[in-house]
Amino acid sequence: MTMIIAVTLFLAAVITFGLVMKKLRAAGIKVPEAPVASPVPSTSPEEEFKEILNVLLKLNLMIRKDMDFSEEMILKIEEIIDDLKTIIPAMMERYPGESLTYEIKKIGLSHLHKAVKEFLDLSGDSRQKQLDNFKTTIQSLQDVTHRSRDIIESNETAEFKTMAHFLAGKFS
Repeated sequence: MTMIIAVTLFLAAVITFGLVMKKLRAAGIKVPEAPVASPVPSTSPEEEFKEILNVLLKLNLMIRKDMDFSEEMILKIEEIIDDLKTIIPAMMERYPGESLTYEIKKIGLSHLHKAVKEFLDLSGDSRQKQLDNFKTTIQSLQDVTHRSRDIIESNETAEFKTMAHFLAGKFS
């Protein structure tokens, strides 16, 4: 019985609130709505590039500190880092709104770091088992950075969307 009374009172309160809101809106009184989440304030291209450089620096330190990580893989990753340091500012300046620019920045901010960190977090045996997959991933990223450099140098804007769709599907 108490439950029925509680539910009835709750429903009455909800209905009353709804009617009051309807009358206020009909009378032209502006009722404050829930605050709309404002978009994240955009950072300047310089700040964004600085953030990417910080991620790449941390990555470089991480691979250099791991004594079991092969010199061959360190050199490949550092080559990718060097490519990213070269192509990202050029893309941000020349093609700021392009999807390829966005995808390349994502590689610098997260994809490369995530791939390497996940590999380094593995045990020695697991690393050995996953080495071929890891090498394939790193080679793919290296191919992407080389191809992106070519696209920028030869100004192949027609390739932007194709390459961006490829990257979005492969690394996202």
